[in-house]
Amino acid sequence: MNRNSLWRSVAAVLVIALLLTPAGYADRKHGDVEKIGNRDINGRIAGIFPNFVSLEKEIQIGAQYAEMFEQTARLIEDPVITEYVDRVGQNIVKHSDAKVPFVIKVVDTDEVNAFALPGGYFYVNKGLILEAENESELAGVMAHEIAHVTARHATERMTKSQLMQFGALPLLFVGGYWTQMAMQNGLGMGMSLAVLGITRKSEAEADQLGTQYAWNTGYDPNGFITFFEKLQAKEKNKPGTFTSFMRTHPSLEDRIEKVQQEMAALPAKDEFLVTTSEFDRVKGRLIQIDNKQMVAGSGAASGGASRPTLKRKTNTDRTESDKPTLKKDGTPTNRPTLKRESDPDPEEKQDPGKEN
Repeated sequence: MNRNSLWRSVAAVLVIALLLTPAGYADRKHGDVEKIGNRDINGRIAGIFPNFVSLEKEIQIGAQYAEMFEQTARLIEDPVITEYVDRVGQNIVKHSDAKVPFVIKVVDTDEVNAFALPGGYFYVNKGLILEAENESELAGVMAHEIAHVTARHATERMTKSQLMQFGALPLLFVGGYWTQMAMQNGLGMGMSLAVLGITRKSEAEADQLGTQYAWNTGYDPNGFITFFEKLQAKEKNKPGTFTSFMRTHPSLEDRIEKVQQEMAALPAKDEFLVTTSEFDRVKGRLIQIDNKQMVAGSGAASGGASRPTLKRKTNTDRTESDKPTLKKDGTPTNRPTLKRESDPDPEEKQDPGKEN
């Protein structure tokens, strides 16, 4: 082996080592909470490599996956529910490190979960709203998913996959058993996980950032913990109750401990928002709609007033404004504008009301 080949092999091994080295919590990454909104929290991969996916390309990827998801998903289109969930989410986005605007929709499924695609396409399941006891619990989970997008976890994984491939050829010739196993594991990542950005490290980072965003928005960050503890207790009493949530998120014990650590490090505030009467009304409205779906001939069909309805979105009944259209460069043309708290907007609605 000549000297150039040796150096290339050494460089490839270093790339793999950097990508597979876990980051510890002791140094408390992202501790500069006073700069939320002006931080570049995902500027480098493993502290060295740039993210290969531009924000414009990330939005395009998200738009494509959102289009595929909505072809089969059943969305809730009741305006009271969708406006409320969108407003809660957009308020958190405004107090986060987001660099892309968000499109937030509610999915008509009883699964207790939520997920965010690259580029700000965010879906909240009906089951999550019904399971939450108050607005701070709902906001905590939503802040966690928003954090996945702000930290660009999906495109971070895509970049890591490309870097692993760049280092693959030399390792095929000089790498030992463990090196090749590490390489194969890195290259064998499922696309679904890559799109959602789900790894233990990314979940821990989203927990930390989500806690910060809920705190910065004015919500009680304890809502995040109480929601976890409730799921944990119910899952122990009846295993499999929250299969969907457990499948897409790691175990709760360690997460609760780390969120508690982050809360202890945050600056104290005189008061936090726990819930609002609007949350109770929206949750009650969802329950009412569910009940009416199980009763034949309810609503307008029985002579009553026009009732909120659930409608399955398909390619044929979606308006052109609903579809994520793309420019020649792949950037959607009908995206909302991301606004910060300082942006002037005389028509903007105020934050949620006082604590109950």
